[in-house]
Amino acid sequence: MSSLAKSCPHCDTPVGKLGGDERRKLARNRWRRQADRAANATYIALAMLLIGAIWWWGAPPQGWFFPPPVAAIILLPLGLVLYLVARVRLFWLRMPRNRPPPD
Repeated sequence: MSSLAKSCPHCDTPVGKLGGDERRKLARNRWRRQADRAANATYIALAMLLIGAIWWWGAPPQGWFFPPPVAAIILLPLGLVLYLVARVRLFWLRMPRNRPPPD
């Protein structure tokens, strides 16, 4: 965002009158929200993996039989891919070059 902009083009927050400290605080809050969303996505993905594994094991006939139920076929790979994407995003956000300056 330009230092001459009167408002944020994404959220319309008036930033024209904000000082450097307030701008850094807004950037830090935005980064924290993104990191929290990535962490929450990892928890959702792990829940999908767990539900898919329980579904596979609990479906009749009980046990790890082949072919697995359709729900397990959907939940397990989807959970795995979502987990990997979210962890990579979280790792990328937490790299020192992507962190906003400290308060």
